[in-house]
Amino acid sequence: MRSLRQKFSIIYLCLVIIIALVGMISVFNFYGLTKTIDGLMTDNYTSLKIINNMIESLERQDSAILTYTSGNRELGLKVFNSNIDRFLMWYYREENNITEAGEKELVAQIKKHYMKYINSFDELTTIADMVSQAQIMEFYTTEINPTFQLLKKDLQALWDMNETAMFRGKARTAQNAETSTYLVLTVSLIAAIGSFLISKFFANKFTRPVEQLTESMKQVQTGNLATQIDVTSDDEIGQLSREFNKMTERLLSFEQSTLGKAMMEKSRSLAIVRSIADPLMVLDNDYKIMLINKAFEDIFQTTETHVYKKHFLEIVKVSELYDYILAIFSGQYIQYKESIFYHESNNVHYYFKIIINKVEDIESKMNGVVVLFQNVTELKELERMKTNFISTISHEFKTPLTSIMMGTSLLAECNIGDLNPTQKDVLSSVEEDCHKLDRLVDDLLHLSKLESTKYVYDMKLSEIDSVIECALKPFHQQAQAKGVELHYSLDHELPEVYIDKERITWVLNNLITNALKYTQSGDNISITTYIHDHKIYVSIADTGVGIPEEYVDKIFEQFVQVENSDLEVRGTGLGLSIAKAIVHAHGGSIWCESKPNTGSCFTFTLPIPTEYS
Repeated sequence: MRSLRQKFSIIYLCLVIIIALVGMISVFNFYGLTKTIDGLMTDNYTSLKIINNMIESLERQDSAILTYTSGNRELGLKVFNSNIDRFLMWYYREENNITEAGEKELVAQIKKHYMKYINSFDELTTIADMVSQAQIMEFYTTEINPTFQLLKKDLQALWDMNETAMFRGKARTAQNAETSTYLVLTVSLIAAIGSFLISKFFANKFTRPVEQLTESMKQVQTGNLATQIDVTSDDEIGQLSREFNKMTERLLSFEQSTLGKAMMEKSRSLAIVRSIADPLMVLDNDYKIMLINKAFEDIFQTTETHVYKKHFLEIVKVSELYDYILAIFSGQYIQYKESIFYHESNNVHYYFKIIINKVEDIESKMNGVVVLFQNVTELKELERMKTNFISTISHEFKTPLTSIMMGTSLLAECNIGDLNPTQKDVLSSVEEDCHKLDRLVDDLLHLSKLESTKYVYDMKLSEIDSVIECALKPFHQQAQAKGVELHYSLDHELPEVYIDKERITWVLNNLITNALKYTQSGDNISITTYIHDHKIYVSIADTGVGIPEEYVDKIFEQFVQVENSDLEVRGTGLGLSIAKAIVHAHGGSIWCESKPNTGSCFTFTLPIPTEYS
């Protein structure tokens, strides 16, 4: 008992004994409670599920009999027979799950009545061709329906028996739980009070020398490194006092050493990091937070002490950020990767551009990453204002453009006077330009709607092959008129995917329309689908003029048009940009592969739901 280790060991032993006692009492009570709950769930609840399935099968058979009597005998007989096996399957499960007194007799009675029910229907099918419709209905009313009602009554009685038993078990379980709770609370309270008294007694006895040592340490903390402590004992406190004296001696030397200067540089660097206006965090190789600045604390409502050594996803709940950081660690990106994500704090909306940089030592080994959350909220607001401006201008432009198109149409039809050939040519050019402007306005409105944060996609499970077939129908006649062969190869065993059918149909129409524009008589357009890496791939390939190499990576940008001197085909430069936005909203990707004078292949992907993966 002369060393602190022995003294504190006695305290710990007392506390461990108390905790073990509370734990054993708790485990014993909760084990009994668990057994009661398991019995309740696996017996009566299973019976209730079985009875419900039996009632469902019986009601389907009764509906099948009514279908049979109404004249559709083949369908009625088919449905009735298909539900016999189903009813009997559930019946035998119930027969093997009898847990209550009287349940066995009631189950036997159900089988007896069910066999009578089947035999009555067999008798009806035998006489059906020999009697009138009225006699068939009379037979159903007097023979079959009473047996059906008896069966429902028996099944309801079986349901009530198991439901009552389950409620009894529930009440018994609740009583056991209440008793266990009171017992555990009582024992825990006694243990807590006992532990507190024991801890307080020994703590006061053992910590008085520590308090004396603390006072001396405060002197050192003020900067008086020459402070020495008088050693008055040989226990751990005495040893600590001696080591403290040695430490103050080393600190005096350390202040003047190179290491001390390095620590000053580190402190200066930390001060610079903490003064950065944008949120910043430093992660180690295990994705745990080592350092954050004041801006991070303010925006994410936390403190450096709270987040230290915690996985960053516990604080910044953005799964995409994990993917970016993983790419840095795996070497996919040499220096950094940028992305933008949304965050809300205290009803304030933020948009951050995430900039990730590797931290390497002198041997080029990765020691972590620095993640900077660059605040681009104002830029996003400007982007929103731009989208709203485009949408407003497009709407305002639509009305006068419509009036111009109506006017040119009236002039072209000579409703208000005849035109000479020169006037007709000029009017034709005006009409063509009006139609181009109309398409441009429609695409701008469509694009602004997709970029709006309020736009909601109508995502439903759909068969992608049927969507493609519907999208292709309007193009067969156009392809035939142009002399282009349009064929497709669809995998009809593709799983269903979550898509907005209207939006995906728009993407298909745009890609097929582009293929028709840039193909000539004798060319081919093929549409194929296949599965790879948990995604459905949809490809639209043509043997047309192709796309120059310098445009392949840019054609999905807004207002980019491929210059082609051979074909007078010009679009708005927005179609592929809209298609890209739609595909990305579905969690997929889209790209192009092309060679001049060989053809182009546009491919987009749609993720397969996890239940089909």
